[in-house]
Amino acid sequence: MKKLFLFWGLILIFASCKTSNPPDNPDDPDDPNNPPIVTVDSLGVSISDITFTAEKDASLIVIKTNKSWTATETADWLSLSATSGNKNTGILVGATKNDGFTREATVTFNAGDKTSELKITQAGSSKISFNVNNVTFNMILVEGGQYNMGSSEDQSIFGYPHLVQLSDFYISETEVTNELWKAVKGSLPYTDHNETDQPNLPVSETIWNGIITDFIPALNQTTGKTFRLPTEAEWEYAALGGKKTHGYKYAGSNTLDDVAWYNQNAAAAKHNVKEKLSNELGLYDMSGNVNEWCSDWYDNYYGWPIVNQSVQIPALETNPKGPATGTKKIVRGGNFEDDEMWGNSHCNVKYRYSITPNGYDGCWGNTGAPDEPTCFFSKNTGFRLVISL
Repeated sequence: MKKLFLFWGLILIFASCKTSNPPDNPDDPDDPNNPPIVTVDSLGVSISDITFTAEKDASLIVIKTNKSWTATETADWLSLSATSGNKNTGILVGATKNDGFTREATVTFNAGDKTSELKITQAGSSKISFNVNNVTFNMILVEGGQYNMGSSEDQSIFGYPHLVQLSDFYISETEVTNELWKAVKGSLPYTDHNETDQPNLPVSETIWNGIITDFIPALNQTTGKTFRLPTEAEWEYAALGGKKTHGYKYAGSNTLDDVAWYNQNAAAAKHNVKEKLSNELGLYDMSGNVNEWCSDWYDNYYGWPIVNQSVQIPALETNPKGPATGTKKIVRGGNFEDDEMWGNSHCNVKYRYSITPNGYDGCWGNTGAPDEPTCFFSKNTGFRLVISL
């Protein structure tokens, strides 16, 4: 038992009044030898709620009353050591281990004509598993907080430093795999090769438009949940390790080879997820393997207003979602073909770049030349999922 909570409810108070009227009238309310009894029946709760951890948990509840009482709970994950009694009683309210999201229930106490409810909240699990057509994937809880997004080291590629406040959210433990994509969509997105026999490779050759309009709606319909792409701020915070961050430049280490598949060790190919070390939150491959789409439109200044050629950097952004419009979508994380030179790499958790949401763009940077070919820039791009709380 981790906590002790006192519930003072169902209180019956008796009080008496004395006056100085003549004693010869027994029905006189002012007769000092026969004072009336004034009854006050009230009900109060000394605490507003109880909060349990995600593990199996319990609290002691003390019921104080001069009457018989009953107690009922509204969820099968709650248990009461007694559901009825007479006068002052102590009971245990217990909760089973929570393997899912934060959940709430109430315990209702009754005595006579009085009723009171006690709210019970149990924290969500640090890891939640989902199953889609016999394919299991995990979502990891990221506790919200404040952090410095961007970097003063190189603002042109890491973004302008600014303070961000994020709420709690869940993010997938790995990049979406071939196995999960096929379980949701029935077939893989590749046109020039087949990876059906490699289920644990991260899916790639994805386009932002298709993920938003096709894959995620199908996943949501199957699971009954609301998955989405991470915002850029959520992605960077999670890659850094959230509240557990050690400030590494790559997701989990300052040594890229520890945590990432990249040009120098990948042999020009994707690798199965979870083969390298995770970061502080237990997230894999946030540096290297495949790039990852975010939900935001790209803008060098995150969509902030510019007044008299001066960028107006906010003092604090809360759950930012990026610019309202744009031409390219944010991509983060680096991929298996990216280099590390002089300690620098696209795999750096701060590195920002972008791809058009349909994946195609001018190969030479849209120079306007009539013979400029079109290239598919999201060949090495996949994604991971988020659920809001």
